[in-house]
Amino acid sequence: MQGAGCTALLVAVVSRKMELSRAEKHVHNFMMDTQLTKRLKNSAANVLRETWLIYKHTKLVKKVNHGRVRTHQRKFLLAIYALRKVKMDQRKLMDNANTITDMAKTQNTVYELVSDMSGRQDVLDDRVNSLEDRLASIQESLEAMPEVLTRCLQKHQELLDQRRLTGPSSNSLHPDMARATGYPALTTGPSPRSPSVWQQQQQQQQQQQCQSGVPPPLFPRTGLSPTLSALSAPVTAVNTTMSVERSPSLSAQSLPKSEA
Repeated sequence: MQGAGCTALLVAVVSRKMELSRAEKHVHNFMMDTQLTKRLKNSAANVLRETWLIYKHTKLVKKVNHGRVRTHQRKFLLAIYALRKVKMDQRKLMDNANTITDMAKTQNTVYELVSDMSGRQDVLDDRVNSLEDRLASIQESLEAMPEVLTRCLQKHQELLDQRRLTGPSSNSLHPDMARATGYPALTTGPSPRSPSVWQQQQQQQQQQQCQSGVPPPLFPRTGLSPTLSALSAPVTAVNTTMSVERSPSLSAQSLPKSEA
């Protein structure tokens, strides 16, 4: 028992001393990878060479030498075996290179990637929730739109009914409506062509003629309409002024006796 314990302790100490450090492990792995890559290229070249020689000694010669063909076939199989062995050594080297430190580094990298993805997922969830809220508000507004339209139409109809009840008849426009539309309002006052207004205008003209000393016309046109009388008034005034300027004596004789 004591000898076995001493042997185990010696093996542990020697293995601990022979163990490479992290930097030495990286250098060793790099050198082994380079060596295995060279061996892989050499094995692949041997496979291609033996393939070409087999084709040459079987297809490009007149008489086939079976002994030489078998030799190249054996070398071809050995080259394939060497190629497979080199590939297996490369896989073992890659497996041995994954130490505890490399695993921790890989774990940290994976954790960072997962945290980044979770953060992006949270942002995406927030955006989706905001879009859902906006869509819900738009849907509510669309559902409430018919009610708002009906209320507006009812108010408009009530205003129209009130205007019809309180406004003027259909033959005339209300002054407010006339201002809004731009058409002149129809008033119920006396027309300028009514007989009373025309008589007042005639009386005013006679008074002005009496004050100015112009005699009234001998034959008053009582049968004319107010429009024609209004049009002929300036012409008669001009004629009377011209006659007064030419014959003042006649105008004095034609005046009534009371005025003379």
